[in-house]
Amino acid sequence: MGSLAASLADELPGVTLADYHEGASSLSHPSMFPVFSVSNYRLLLILFLLTFSPLRGQELEDPNQPSSPEVLAEVERLVDDLSGESYDAREAAGRRLVNIGEAAWERVFEASQSASDLELRYRASELLKTLEKKKYSPIRIWEEHRDIVWAVAFSPDGRFLASGGGGQELNGNWTEGADFSLRIWNMKDGSLHKKLDGHKNAVTSIAWFADSSRLVSSSSDNTAKIWDVAAGTETATLLGHSDRVSGVAVSEDGSLIITGSWDKTCILYDAKTGKAVKQLDPPHYGRIWSVALSPDGKTAAVAGDHPHIRLWDLEKLTVKKELQGHSQAAVALAFSAKGDRLLSGGWDNSAIVWDLEKGMPAKVLPGHGGRVEGVAISADGKRALTGSLDKKVRLWNVETGELLQTYDGHTGSIGKVAMSKNGKYAVSGSWDHSVRLWPLPK
Repeated sequence: MGSLAASLADELPGVTLADYHEGASSLSHPSMFPVFSVSNYRLLLILFLLTFSPLRGQELEDPNQPSSPEVLAEVERLVDDLSGESYDAREAAGRRLVNIGEAAWERVFEASQSASDLELRYRASELLKTLEKKKYSPIRIWEEHRDIVWAVAFSPDGRFLASGGGGQELNGNWTEGADFSLRIWNMKDGSLHKKLDGHKNAVTSIAWFADSSRLVSSSSDNTAKIWDVAAGTETATLLGHSDRVSGVAVSEDGSLIITGSWDKTCILYDAKTGKAVKQLDPPHYGRIWSVALSPDGKTAAVAGDHPHIRLWDLEKLTVKKELQGHSQAAVALAFSAKGDRLLSGGWDNSAIVWDLEKGMPAKVLPGHGGRVEGVAISADGKRALTGSLDKKVRLWNVETGELLQTYDGHTGSIGKVAMSKNGKYAVSGSWDHSVRLWPLPK
């Protein structure tokens, strides 16, 4: 239960934590509505909405900030109160622990596993369910996009989040849509920093320059555009493709931009002038869905309507390796910060972590219930993030392949995902037209 809901339950006579859980559960079953009076229904509805409403217009708290000794001491006392004889004291302790949230997690988990008092162990286990739901709920939800959100990207300095999309889908029928704006969100308070208009069709991918002053977007209007974020203006349009531009990446030094298109080609551009300088030849096997640049800018990864992923030597303009492991099209790519690993997502419902020195899969990340069309690797290279058409976002351990966390909440398929450079946040864009910000575990 959220802190505000817990506080209200604490202050309203006759409303207990158990009442809240029963009421919230009943809200999901319309057939249960008649058992409530109008006043009780309104109260439970308010508590439910407050519990899981993400922050908007409020500053983000640091999810990894250490708890103060005073808070930890209070948590210790409250866990002891869970085993007390007084029902009212137990309820009050439970409400306060939920209110404290993250800082209470470890101690409540410990009690649920090893408390000698079996009654305390049971109560802690039940409380842990509420804490876990709160812990991994969205921190923010942006719903201003009117079409599918295909692209999301954090600025390297962590100040902004960019999102874009376009088009709609209903029962397999696609329409072009009308919302092709890029939106730059302020990470501090969730407000809209800039709205960038200029594309004539869906925004498919977004890449930031390393200094966070500019970004480049690709679009189904057959172009890519460079934007000045502070001014909110377009500085260049990248031309040369004859079909949708589905992927874009920028080199770390900010000198080079690469685009991939449904016309099966990749074009390299001078980032200062916006002029095309090279084209990768031969063309890809089919439509290109994703491109990525290694941190040193010497290697490009290209994926599209084919299971194989091509690695291009950009100095020699030759294919130096083909990565073979997906059984269907590979459509999403992300390099690790060291450049020794590549993460790919495919239409075979899997993601693969590649050992680039060996040119072989290091780990296969299975278990997705749909195509994997969004991938990201954390800055430290230890965690991978995937987004799938099964509407779920998943966090993985890169070295072991262990599934660390599943994020639920989207009502539509996932388009793209990203992780902030500081390792605190994940973001997902969805066919449900929303952008969701998630907390990453410590």
